[in-house]
Amino acid sequence: MAKLNSDVLDLSAGTFIRCLQVDERTTHIRVPFKQLRVITHDPVVLQPGNAKLRPTDVKDEDVELHSLVQRGLELGKKTNIPKYAAYIESFVTGDRAGVLPPIHLWTEEPLSLVQYADQGGAQQSFLCVPHGLKLIAIDGETQLASHYYLQRNPAVGQETKNLHDTVYLSAVVHDDRPPLEARKFFYDLNVLGVRVNSAIALSMDTTDPLMDVVGRLSEEIPFFRGKVERISRQIKKNSPKVVKLQDLRQFVINMVHGISGVQYGTKPAPIGHVDLADLESAARAWLAAYAEAFAEEITDREECVAAMGSVFAAVGAMGRPLLDVSGEERAVRLEGLLAGLKAVDWRKGDHWLGTVLTQTPKGKYTINGPKQSAYAVFGALNDPASPAYRVVRGEPSSPAL
Repeated sequence: MAKLNSDVLDLSAGTFIRCLQVDERTTHIRVPFKQLRVITHDPVVLQPGNAKLRPTDVKDEDVELHSLVQRGLELGKKTNIPKYAAYIESFVTGDRAGVLPPIHLWTEEPLSLVQYADQGGAQQSFLCVPHGLKLIAIDGETQLASHYYLQRNPAVGQETKNLHDTVYLSAVVHDDRPPLEARKFFYDLNVLGVRVNSAIALSMDTTDPLMDVVGRLSEEIPFFRGKVERISRQIKKNSPKVVKLQDLRQFVINMVHGISGVQYGTKPAPIGHVDLADLESAARAWLAAYAEAFAEEITDREECVAAMGSVFAAVGAMGRPLLDVSGEERAVRLEGLLAGLKAVDWRKGDHWLGTVLTQTPKGKYTINGPKQSAYAVFGALNDPASPAYRVVRGEPSSPAL
């Protein structure tokens, strides 16, 4: 990157962007989207195929160069664009707090850095991108594509689009580097990092209203205070934790959706017309009652199944009818649900095979996950017509004739 000192900016030389130089070939820029789209292509038009639909300024060489340093917009990356665009829209309009990570842009051409003293004598640095030169995103391409998607989305109002055009974004520009070096940067930026697991992601999501409910329940119900595993996907042996954050969340989701709520997993779950305050009140009462009635069994994870994820999912679904009533009637129904669980034998054993447990050829029990077994567990705990209902209560699978 050449550094040029100039008392007057030659605006005919290209697009000038205020910047901070990191090293000789790396620059951090602060740029509004209306300027960012002058120096980039919409990643959608850089995909192979559909040459007839490309803008006239996109050449075959541009598509080939893009393929050398970036993966295609397909599968999960492609389907994430509308959702990311919706997030950007809410961020731009102030409907939600958020953050947009820096986009890493690359060109094999050397760029100029111009230093200019403003009227107050302060030295300002500007990166000059020559007219016609387009930078390629080697990281953050989904975000870049989402910005373009927002601008062409007819469902987004023009006022929002105008606002989005002026919002400043952060980007890191890597210039004067060959494609092979840019490919290495792509690897470094996308592979070396370790994605957070679903438990951590859930615990950090302050925008999910259900997580607000779960957070308060985990802190305000005495039994669960300090006993919820918020980081690891598994609870380690001898850990003081008794239940995973995701399992508490599934409990609450299933109070809204019934046992079919397991389909959402770690994805956002709609709450429809359910009143959040009433949901929290009912969930608090049902969860606290379950914990109080079976505290010993929930705590003993090594010998009992009462704290397994599929069981919490099923117990949460059992509480769905509590939302249909209130006051004394809710309390009566809660006691009825609890009474239906009193006879359950929570100890691990063959009576849980096919529901919570699977047995290996060597006779060892393994735990089935909620998506795999929650329906079966729900039947065992809640449906007298299910053969497993009698089995987990230590009775014959069929009543004696």
